[in-house]
Amino acid sequence: MSDPSIQTAGGAAVLGDVKVEGGNFIARDQITINVTWQAAPFTLKQKPDLDRLRADYLAYLLDAYQHLDFKGLPQVEKIAQQLPLDAVYVPLRARPEVPEGETWWRVAGRPWKGEETVEDETGALASAPDRQALTTEPVFADQALAGAPALVVLGDPGAGKSTLLKVLALALARRADGPLPILVPLNAYAAALEQREISLHDFLVHYFATRQHRLKDLGPLFNAALEAGQAVVLLDGLDEVQTNRAFLVRLIQDFAAEYIPDPVPEQGPVHGNRLVVTSRIVGYREAPLTGSRWRTYTLVDFSREEIERFADRWTLAFETAIHGDTETARQAAYKERDDLLAAIFANPGIERLASNPLLLTILALIKRQGVTLPQRRVELYELYLRTLTNAWNKARSLDQRPVGPEMDYLETVQVLAPLSLWLRETNPTAGLVSHTALEDWLTHYYRSEWDMAIGPACREAREFLRAVNRYSNLLVERGQDQYGFLHLTFEEMLAAKGIAAQAQLGPAGAVETILHHLDDPNWHETILLAVGTLGVVAQQPLAAGEVLRQLCQVGLAGDKQGQNVLIAGEALLDVGEVGVGRRAAVRVTDCLVETMQGAGVPARTRRQAGLVLGRLGWQPDDLDAFVEIPPGPFLYGEDRQRREIPYRYWIGRYPVTNAHYARFVEDDGYGQRKFWSEEGWAWRRGDYDSQVTDDLLRRLLALRPPERRDRPFWWDDPEWSNPIFPVVGISWFEVEAYCRWLSEQLQFTNGKSPVANGQWQVWRGGQPETWKPERGAIAVRLPTEEEWERAARFTDGRVYPWGDEFETYRANTQESRCRNTTAVCTYPQGASPEGLWDGAGNVWEWTASEWEPGSERRVVRGGAWDLDQRLARCAYRYRFIPVSFNHYVGLRVVVSLALPPSEF
Repeated sequence: MSDPSIQTAGGAAVLGDVKVEGGNFIARDQITINVTWQAAPFTLKQKPDLDRLRADYLAYLLDAYQHLDFKGLPQVEKIAQQLPLDAVYVPLRARPEVPEGETWWRVAGRPWKGEETVEDETGALASAPDRQALTTEPVFADQALAGAPALVVLGDPGAGKSTLLKVLALALARRADGPLPILVPLNAYAAALEQREISLHDFLVHYFATRQHRLKDLGPLFNAALEAGQAVVLLDGLDEVQTNRAFLVRLIQDFAAEYIPDPVPEQGPVHGNRLVVTSRIVGYREAPLTGSRWRTYTLVDFSREEIERFADRWTLAFETAIHGDTETARQAAYKERDDLLAAIFANPGIERLASNPLLLTILALIKRQGVTLPQRRVELYELYLRTLTNAWNKARSLDQRPVGPEMDYLETVQVLAPLSLWLRETNPTAGLVSHTALEDWLTHYYRSEWDMAIGPACREAREFLRAVNRYSNLLVERGQDQYGFLHLTFEEMLAAKGIAAQAQLGPAGAVETILHHLDDPNWHETILLAVGTLGVVAQQPLAAGEVLRQLCQVGLAGDKQGQNVLIAGEALLDVGEVGVGRRAAVRVTDCLVETMQGAGVPARTRRQAGLVLGRLGWQPDDLDAFVEIPPGPFLYGEDRQRREIPYRYWIGRYPVTNAHYARFVEDDGYGQRKFWSEEGWAWRRGDYDSQVTDDLLRRLLALRPPERRDRPFWWDDPEWSNPIFPVVGISWFEVEAYCRWLSEQLQFTNGKSPVANGQWQVWRGGQPETWKPERGAIAVRLPTEEEWERAARFTDGRVYPWGDEFETYRANTQESRCRNTTAVCTYPQGASPEGLWDGAGNVWEWTASEWEPGSERRVVRGGAWDLDQRLARCAYRYRFIPVSFNHYVGLRVVVSLALPPSEF
């Protein structure tokens, strides 16, 4: 990708951007960096030496800051690709106010809006009359510069403060006649003050003289810009000044008094120089910048839309760096973007952290290196903690000077882990503790664990609290005398480390803690992370596995039955077999199957167990099995008419699952004309739509435009696309094409066959057998409604596949309150005498039959998850038009001797 072009219009510097709408990359748009005060163009007609100085200086800025810097991230700082900062930058937003504590009060991952009663980050209700309500809407941070001559930008660690200044400097540096940006780190100024007293004006010149020889005398250039009112002075990292901060602030105030105009409200916008200072919120109140010139803004978290925009820009920048500005790069970026966003939004803890620009960047880098998220998110959180505690603090300054004393990660976590565990046990919903209680706990910890006397323990407690607050910013003030962790996820991860530490001498201590909190939803994530910490981070998989084995042995009753197994299954899903050992993985999987199929287990828990099993890659051994239906008479319809099917056929033991249907999608079934009828192919390409005159039908077609007809409608939604759940969101045309594709696979057993060696498992009289059809002798198709009813109802005209009385534990209908599909192997209690599952409820099943002769509507049978038991009766008929693609309609296929369409 070429560097974005810079345009100027009305005093605004404009950076090239790639705008994304609806998830699609479109032509370049622009981001405007607002520096719109009025001033004459900065020209140096009589000063050719100054022109050269300006050119050399701006070239230095462009070279120093044009690429994204991975400083302080040792695990990823060796990334080969250089990404243009402009290409990945997402404009930051800020509020013209300061949090009452040392960060915004976050509720459910978002700043609290001021409601009297709110849900906290865990979803629990909390009364918060003393918490700061946000009364102002955020504005783009660069826009604030236009309205204030001197600006303080506050923010959490990693909120993007330094990046904002770099982007401003780059925008201005690319303007031939624009204001002159002067960007320096304040910790370097503090270091210079330790050697001798020096004004900020003189330090600006001194700082760059130490950077490069050609910048050894920028004094005339800086003086000319300041005197012309054409300088934008950018001072980064006030919080990084550890000594004499009040004196340094006084020198900044003196500089502002000399060079920054004092606003006069009645005279309108202020013109002239600008001054911007950044700082963490922590410690800023100790020495704030005050006076009529100054306005203070605090950066806010990324919204979901901004996270998506970052993913758009990040993936395109990376792929362009590899493949150039090509269609290949754009296509690769589409896929990377979708994968990245899926990883972020799949887990609330990850999404919370992704609202911080630094943590979002780390996540994107880790994902880029092939780490699977969120299954291994414990590794991501470990990297976050190390970054905030140790590595990033060494190099977060603009000139990468270490900030403050080095913090040892292991020693810090050794204290924070039991502290976090205590905090969660004390206040698991709000996550707050008073300053006094916090110091008391730390004092007790040092006395008991370090065998200290009371005096030294108190001093150690105060010093630790000060250091972890100032240098890592993990623990922050969240209100008057109230402390908590910067993000709930950090508290959960550190508490998980506390539980894992209890297992160092054996799993009993950790198991006891987990069991004590097993039925508390506020502890769910902490328990999962504890297993991950033990099995992956601490590399003790056998200990983690023993924790899960003991969890599975716990007996819970009533509505809680099976919850322990679900948590064990989700922990296994998090860390994989490698994190808990083979023996524990097999045991947890077996318990999940028992839970999913248990008649006494709550229906929603059964569904959740099926979801976890599918995500683990488990499938029943007989997923591809077919049930043989012999020829003969049976009772049919509401009035139980005697009918007869004179031929045998085989019907799927289960409805077609997403795992089945994925074979068709992966084999490009949607792109091969030969599998589609003429009308179906017209629908697939969109030609069908132009022939429709009915308004209702046209609106239905518009809901699924042609570009979304290359896979089932809900194919990318994990709630509907689990491998062992029935495929939904498919029209009758897609079902027809799938059957033709599957029929071809069986005709040629040396090609891609959905079963090994072209052999089908069939069931006769309730017993499995193997059957290999003769080449070219069979057809795969939809059942007729007579075939469907005979297979589901047996021969005796029963009401449901299992008998005449409805019982909720036998089928997924409205009565079970699952409110979604379930795994097709969930209800053994609902099987027919011949072994057909899910013949009642879960999803309607398309048939080959017309609703009435000549009708375009097709019959569906079996009822669905969102409908009551009456519609799940075997004799009940319903219908849909062929283009319907609801989330409660699927299919089941029949294998039979090849018959002409007129015979079925």
